[in-house]
Amino acid sequence: MTHVKRTIGLIAAVFVVAATTIAAQAQPQFTGTWTLDRSQSRFPAHEGGHGHRAPDASGDTGQPPVVKMTVEQNGSNFKVTRSMARGDRERSYSQSFVADGSESTRPGRHGATTVTKATLGGDRLVTTSTTTLAAKDNGAAKTFSRESTWTVSPDGRTLTIDTVMHTPNGDKTMKTVYLKG
Repeated sequence: MTHVKRTIGLIAAVFVVAATTIAAQAQPQFTGTWTLDRSQSRFPAHEGGHGHRAPDASGDTGQPPVVKMTVEQNGSNFKVTRSMARGDRERSYSQSFVADGSESTRPGRHGATTVTKATLGGDRLVTTSTTTLAAKDNGAAKTFSRESTWTVSPDGRTLTIDTVMHTPNGDKTMKTVYLKG
């Protein structure tokens, strides 16, 4: 009887390892450093926007910044750091989230509140965020939301993020394409 129990336990352990391996292989991997490819990306038109500017006293050449995104993924835990560099100036910010479908709420400036949620499934990561700005001067509160769908190419070299932004002034779409490396 002990031999039968040991055999059943061993078979069960093999099935658990196999199921875990299959699930891990099915999950897309976003880890890496990605550089924005402007030629493949589409950005929403900005009202009143103008073309390139002449250099100013800060050394700004009017050229678009170099945008990089570093993604650290451990299962469904993500840390995303975006950086923009132009000349000798660089800005960056990081965001961490768990792609398990749970919501997290974060307070913002001037009474704003942002609720975010991320899900990881199939070949994609979907993130949603809704920001509500507190009402001013007896006006109505304003709500802005964004849904982004991340996909990685089969060769793992291209990350595409399709985004729909919902604003009080209408919807806007954006497609950002990043190359690994």
